[in-house]
Amino acid sequence: MLTKIIGNENTLANSYANEVLRTVIKNCTNFPTNEDVLKGTVYVLAQQFSREPAVRKKLRGIFANVSSSPSIPPKKDKPVAELRDEEYLQYLRLKFRQKRRFSEIKLYADTELETTSNNTMLESLFKDTTIFHRDEYFYVVEEWNKLRKEILRMCVNDFLVPVFEREAHERLYEEARECVLRKCSAKLLDVLSTEAYKPTFRYPNDEDDVEDTGVRVMAICYSPDRAEASFALVIDQDGMVIDYLRLVHFNKRMFSRIVEEANLKKEDMNNLRKLILRRQPHIIGINGEDLEAVRLADDVKKLVTTMMTERDLLRNEIPVEITENDAAKVYMSSRNAMQEYPEYPPLLRQAVSLARFVLDPLIEISHLCNSDEDVLFMKFHPLQSELPKRDLLFALQLECINRVNEVGVDINRCLEFPHTAGLLQFVCGLGPRKASHLLKILKQNDNLLESRTKLVTFCRMGPKVFMNASGFIKIDTARVSERTDAYVEVLDGSRVHPETYEWARKMAVDALEIDDPADPTGALEEICRLKDLDLDAFAEELARQGFGNKSITLYDIRAELNYRYKDLRAPHKTPQGKDLYEILVKDGDVCAEGKLVNGRILFVVHRKPGEKDTASRQPKHNNQRNTWECDFCKRDDFTDISQVWSHTDNKECQGIPVGVKVRLDNGILGFVGLKNISDTPDSFRNPAQRLVPGRDQVFRVMSFNTEKMQCELSCRTSDLQRSNVSEKDNHFDEQRCKKDKEQKQKERSAQTAKNQFVKRVISHPSFHNVTFKDAERMLRGMDPGDAIVRPSGSSAKQEENKERVFDIGKILFINNEPYEDLDEIIARYIQPMAGFARDIMTYKYYMDGVYSEDTPTIEAHLVSEKQRTPSKIPYTLTASQKYPAKFVLSYLAQQKVRHEYLSATPEGIKFATKCSTQRRN
Repeated sequence: MLTKIIGNENTLANSYANEVLRTVIKNCTNFPTNEDVLKGTVYVLAQQFSREPAVRKKLRGIFANVSSSPSIPPKKDKPVAELRDEEYLQYLRLKFRQKRRFSEIKLYADTELETTSNNTMLESLFKDTTIFHRDEYFYVVEEWNKLRKEILRMCVNDFLVPVFEREAHERLYEEARECVLRKCSAKLLDVLSTEAYKPTFRYPNDEDDVEDTGVRVMAICYSPDRAEASFALVIDQDGMVIDYLRLVHFNKRMFSRIVEEANLKKEDMNNLRKLILRRQPHIIGINGEDLEAVRLADDVKKLVTTMMTERDLLRNEIPVEITENDAAKVYMSSRNAMQEYPEYPPLLRQAVSLARFVLDPLIEISHLCNSDEDVLFMKFHPLQSELPKRDLLFALQLECINRVNEVGVDINRCLEFPHTAGLLQFVCGLGPRKASHLLKILKQNDNLLESRTKLVTFCRMGPKVFMNASGFIKIDTARVSERTDAYVEVLDGSRVHPETYEWARKMAVDALEIDDPADPTGALEEICRLKDLDLDAFAEELARQGFGNKSITLYDIRAELNYRYKDLRAPHKTPQGKDLYEILVKDGDVCAEGKLVNGRILFVVHRKPGEKDTASRQPKHNNQRNTWECDFCKRDDFTDISQVWSHTDNKECQGIPVGVKVRLDNGILGFVGLKNISDTPDSFRNPAQRLVPGRDQVFRVMSFNTEKMQCELSCRTSDLQRSNVSEKDNHFDEQRCKKDKEQKQKERSAQTAKNQFVKRVISHPSFHNVTFKDAERMLRGMDPGDAIVRPSGSSAKQEENKERVFDIGKILFINNEPYEDLDEIIARYIQPMAGFARDIMTYKYYMDGVYSEDTPTIEAHLVSEKQRTPSKIPYTLTASQKYPAKFVLSYLAQQKVRHEYLSATPEGIKFATKCSTQRRN
């Protein structure tokens, strides 16, 4: 194939290459020798071949089939698996944003084994002898074939393979980016696909003859900080605040051991009860800040149940649910929220957004799609920060466009309630600028749009924009009729496009068989026989008139006339199971199967003995202690067997221990069964002997139940020591793993040998046969200047004239300075240096308790001193925690704080190249 592309490259010269070059090249300064000319020729041909589109296409396909990505896993907490979906983007974030070791991903056309066995990508090309090759047995031909092979090698390995590797990385990045965009869009779609909340019950004082009297939503927002007050707020069907309540002690426990806390909690719950009775909400939502929301939701549910049993006001139980508060937290800190409710505290603003989100999530999300682009602060995916801001915003806006046009926009409601105006920008044909301009014009017309035709006549909307947008702008004809005497088109309150109004009227007239087709308004208001119409015949008639095939349009019109602007979104659903878990636990992988987690042991779980267990009970006698043991709870301090019988008969026995309850750091409860406590279950009789309540311990997650939000744990040694719980993939390198383990074992052995030292027989009060860590612990209880001498774990190269290995040398060296014994070292080296260090530490400008590495504290102190006395140059002295016997002089001369190192040496205090024994100097 390549032979056809290249053309006449196979022309054979009858002479050696050097002989041909002598006749071609004469007096060329850039290529003085034949070898230089040959290298240049090979380079030019390889470059030319690498630019051929057909060559690139062929080799790119081969590279895609044979390329691999070997990855060496890191030492800890960063597993390596197949690159799927957005994992390549996660790898890039680790590579460029975290300064720690991680797995390096590289692409290779040839593995190490293929290179050794000479089965490379290049050799696979040479198997076809027709590719740039002359198959003749002649010494001149062989020389030219070697040159051709070198050209192909340079073309493939030096020019094309690096390009293909770069393209592969770019393709992986693009696929990962698109995957994250899809998941962000899917997450937003899941939120927007929930319709506005519809009440499931009516209050006694609601009007029975009115079909829709509105809905009232209560939102309760609390803070993880128990010292911060919570808020309860109620909004009406239009999202306007009608009442709110400050709950200072809502976070406290109802049955707290502290009586005062329990009373304060009951007082807040009583105030909440009064608010519910006064405003009568149809649903109560609690912000899902953390797992504490489950307990608070249970408290509110118990309150509602109590109100049902005590009063006749509540015929049905008010739904209480935990709601995702991501959008509410973004709104709480936004500039729009501060402008709309400047007097509200942040948590109350969060409650406003949370209630509106429960009422209709589409309106609240559209409210965040403003000029500040607050919607980008919502958390749709852990890797969304790695996406280009423009691409993410476009993907999110596209979902809003689809959902808004599916539901429709009541433009008069946008004029009346500004927080709903964000919907209008997503109507087809409009946008942020056209939508704001349209609202500005309508505000000059008494905030009312009577009909769609006024979009053209009054608002000056162009024909193309009108054709795109008019079908998605709905008008509440009933409410508009109450506010104006002008004619109101009934079809303006439906999805029927103005260009097909005549077809809709004809369908209505034909369905009711009205003789006077000039007045079809009544027919549109009372349609009951549309299903009997033959729409196919109507579509054929329209096709004959030149309108084309309008069968689908006619069926859509019939469906719309039956249910005008029916909300096609999914009904509101209370979050449960996995959905609730994702709301409460922000890090969804924290309880993944096989992960190591930290938890606190709560108590031992017992099972009450049944009738069969009671019938077969048999107390056991401990001969060593002369006591009796209960066969159920394993209590073994009974002195007589009759006490055991009384213990079980009086129901004092806790029951048979079945496991231990654990609370993880994130608040999720876990259970450790008896079989998962130890590899030797016979080594204990009571689980509390191994897992003491109140202690913290590491566990391995065996399984997780998202419905109950509980996980099964194990603390068996075999489970905890398992390095990889998941199965190995097909490309796992067993030999490399074995080699790494052997290397790790060698390093561990070398470290152990390094820490070992030869004990010395030295009679000196400052000498101790201890390790470095032990010497540090001993020095903590001593005075500054005291010294400990210990044997070194390294070679004794600092000692000379030794008779035995465990003796001390007769000459000792420190920084090439000889000393005769330990007393001389302490007197001439340690004590002078400690004295100079003591002088610095007792100086009036020395900052005690602050290390030189804590630069923010030092700089803040100097800045405050400079502000207090601007004419002086403030300075401080601090000790270095990183470098022993080093101090730092920090001073603020003008605007920038400068730091200079000082050293305490036996000769004095050394600064730069100068050394002084006088502290003032």
